[in-house]
Amino acid sequence: MPLHDVRTQRPSDEHFTLFGRFAIGRTSRCLWAEGKALALNERATDLLITLVDAGGRIVSIEQLQQHVWPGSSVSATSVQALVSQLRTVLGDDRDVIETVPRRGYRFAAEWCDIRDEWVGPDGRSDAVDPAKCALRDMLQAGRRDERAAGSLDDDIEHPPLIGRDAELSELLMLAPKHRLITLTSPAGNGKTRLAHEAALRTAPLFRDGVAYVDLVDLTLPELIADVIAAKIRPFSPHASSGSAGLVEQLTDRRMLLVIDHCDHLAQEVAALVETVLNATEVCLIVCAEAPLFIAEECVLPLAPLRFGGRSSFDAAPDVPDTPASDACRLLVAQLEASGVWPSAERIGTTSERTCTVPFDAILEPISRALSGNPLALALAARQIARAVRGRTTIASALEDWYARWRRLTLHRTGSHEVATGPAALVSSVVAMAYATLDTAAQHVLCCVSLISGPFDLADACAVSIRPEETGTRDAEDRLQTIMSSLIDAGLVDADPSADPGGPLEVPRPVRRFALEILTHRSDYADLSVRHAKWVVQKISPPPGRDGAPADPRRDHAPTIADLRRALGFSSSAGYPRIVVELLRHSGPVWIGARLASEWLAWIRRVLEHDPSRPALKVRDHMLLYLSVAQSVQHVASTADVIASWWRVYELATACADDGNRVLALSLLLMRSLEAGFNDDSPELLMQVRARILHECATSSSHRGFALLHGALLTFDGRHDEAISLFSPPDENAWPVGERQETNTPDYVAVVSDNALAMSLWLTGAHTISHPLLLRALQDARQSTDPIARCATAMLACVLCLLEGNTQRVAQQARLLLEIAQRNGLQGWTSVGRSFLQWTRAIDETHDEACALTRLALGNLARGHTTIVDLVVLERFCGLVLSKVDVSILIPQLEQMIVNLPGGGRRWLMPEAWRVYAVIQHRAGLPAEKVHAALEQAAHEARQQRASLLWRRISATREHIVSSHKAEESHDTTT
Repeated sequence: MPLHDVRTQRPSDEHFTLFGRFAIGRTSRCLWAEGKALALNERATDLLITLVDAGGRIVSIEQLQQHVWPGSSVSATSVQALVSQLRTVLGDDRDVIETVPRRGYRFAAEWCDIRDEWVGPDGRSDAVDPAKCALRDMLQAGRRDERAAGSLDDDIEHPPLIGRDAELSELLMLAPKHRLITLTSPAGNGKTRLAHEAALRTAPLFRDGVAYVDLVDLTLPELIADVIAAKIRPFSPHASSGSAGLVEQLTDRRMLLVIDHCDHLAQEVAALVETVLNATEVCLIVCAEAPLFIAEECVLPLAPLRFGGRSSFDAAPDVPDTPASDACRLLVAQLEASGVWPSAERIGTTSERTCTVPFDAILEPISRALSGNPLALALAARQIARAVRGRTTIASALEDWYARWRRLTLHRTGSHEVATGPAALVSSVVAMAYATLDTAAQHVLCCVSLISGPFDLADACAVSIRPEETGTRDAEDRLQTIMSSLIDAGLVDADPSADPGGPLEVPRPVRRFALEILTHRSDYADLSVRHAKWVVQKISPPPGRDGAPADPRRDHAPTIADLRRALGFSSSAGYPRIVVELLRHSGPVWIGARLASEWLAWIRRVLEHDPSRPALKVRDHMLLYLSVAQSVQHVASTADVIASWWRVYELATACADDGNRVLALSLLLMRSLEAGFNDDSPELLMQVRARILHECATSSSHRGFALLHGALLTFDGRHDEAISLFSPPDENAWPVGERQETNTPDYVAVVSDNALAMSLWLTGAHTISHPLLLRALQDARQSTDPIARCATAMLACVLCLLEGNTQRVAQQARLLLEIAQRNGLQGWTSVGRSFLQWTRAIDETHDEACALTRLALGNLARGHTTIVDLVVLERFCGLVLSKVDVSILIPQLEQMIVNLPGGGRRWLMPEAWRVYAVIQHRAGLPAEKVHAALEQAAHEARQQRASLLWRRISATREHIVSSHKAEESHDTTT
């Protein structure tokens, strides 16, 4: 009976017990395996049930005789025959029945009872846990859950899972019962592969999915929690850092974390895991070489794959039908995956198929020599496959590889029969191939092993050839020959279907071996510096607009592991300039990996000067603080961001760097646009305004200060002056819309383009009739930088809002929100959300209207306002008057209007006076006061020459006048 049919029966009709891939029907007395009934007589089934019911205790032969043959007298041989029959049916899982010499037998596997696990205490079938039922269905069908997709490195091709049925079954049985399971074994035994498969299959048990965390390259223990948090979906860039932040993110989540390669951080990982277990409901699978030794830990040791017994290498086995061992089957599967095993001579990879002579006589000894270690078998298969591709026969390649392994074993241990220790097994397989290389090839392998990800020949040349030799034809040809030999030796991976210059990669075990050798070489420091400089060159944007990458090999960019290695070496070995360049340009890589907190941690480590390292120059400090300011935009509070940019400005002033002074002020100016949409202080614009005016007064020669001053003129409502400044009559001047060739986004051009477009639009220009406005709008949209794009989208929202084009406001608000959320820009996210809430609120969405009204009144209480606040106060005037008494509201509005000029936001005054008049009218105040406010609004609009705002004021005046006339007519009639 298929497992998914079990739930269709009443619990009283059938009772199933599950172990591994098997199910025992207690009522039907049948044994099922993967949905198929097995041929097993009733006495053998009774014996199996008796052993299972013993709960792991030893059952003597006498007890088995009484249970299976009650009232009859049979010999011990009959029991042994039944056990033998049962083991034959169980096949590869025969070891679940364990013989205890002179005492009896015991059942040595985890099991569970369906009625105990799936049916509630009332015995009703609808009490079944649907998550566990779904899990059983998936296990029976061999399917995987989509909740694990994207979280477990699904783009990586994993080796086949062969010979791990018992271990997988045990792990799947333990998963629902234990919150922490630690898989332990020496390196290469398949912990990662088993954990990956178990996570995919148990995903239905976890509402919030599965996350895989690899700590292999992490060197800063204090960042373990942040690295784990970066893998949790959805990612929260502004959550607290450290273990507290991780616990905050995991609270109320039901998910599975798989933590791999954590032995070098075992103590810190153990402390963090214990914290997570105590504070959350998360479950964990940890892969390590030793237990974590903490409470609630369930340790599951993982043995090597089963390999065959000893036999003559030159002769076939005595029993030709003997099934291939698990290790042999995996070796064959790896060879077949390499495409070198002829189909006519293929060896079976399932337990039902047998090896074909003579290859079984070669493969089994190889599997036994490698002690069934899956990773060692995979590496051996890679080397053998490469030899076959070199036009060697399969048999010759196998015999040659085994002969070389025996010579290596003899050399190291003095005997062919002494097995290599588990810790050295994988490295020994790599060493055997490494020893066949000449000195030049060994040198190149060590050099390219510094690169953690894919690379091409140009990258290999950069890290392995001295700078003075780079570019010579002979050196490049020699390198290409060496790379071909490394590929043939199975030490470098290359896609056979790709172009000759396609991506290459050093497998992780080979890389680990080569780096171990490299650390003992005299030229280790020189090669590490070369690698660090290669990383700098790859991440540094070439000259181009907004720093857009122009490197044609961008898809071979350095990985996070490359950055960690380069930073770790350069900071400890005393290369401050390299460290500064690495941290300056690596921001997009860290942010893209959701590890901005690690970027910030590296910067702060460098800034905390160690007397044993060379001191940083003032300019280096400035560049590092520039990186700090860029990184904290994604992880820190508003106050930290603003403080960091002011620090950049101060240090840039100290080293007379006008470019970065302007950069800091332009970003602070754009930051001030967020005030009122979040917790930013409205005083920020006043501080930036004062500093820009001071720079202009001191006659700074940098054009950027004048352009920023032009933006201030726009915000101050002096639109004609701003337009004149942005489009000077001097043809030699740098007009708005032209950007200089720099390695960073030109935020000054972004600010000035947007300010010019705003001034032109408010004074009545249109894109068709005004080429300068068209050019400003086009240039403002050309930037690829997320902050610049957010500022441009906000400008579009403001102008469309004033035009009354709700559809366009919603479109631009969605764009702004998408860009801000994707790049972790919390302030701009608040801006986009406010505009989008407005478009929903005007469709009479009460919750949105209430939220916007609360925000507007909160800003009003601080004497501040935004354009969204003003339209909200007008549109939902009735709701506003119901929340705040008129005697409080009117003085707050008056104080807000008084604050606008001093806060550098005079351009809002016509709209503020107009809304003030509308609220007075709706509150029933005298008409004289209403008309006085409208007259003041019109006066401000005429003074600013803001024809767009003047039209809005005129429309409001007509509406109020007609309303007053209607009221007077009604009173007269009454």
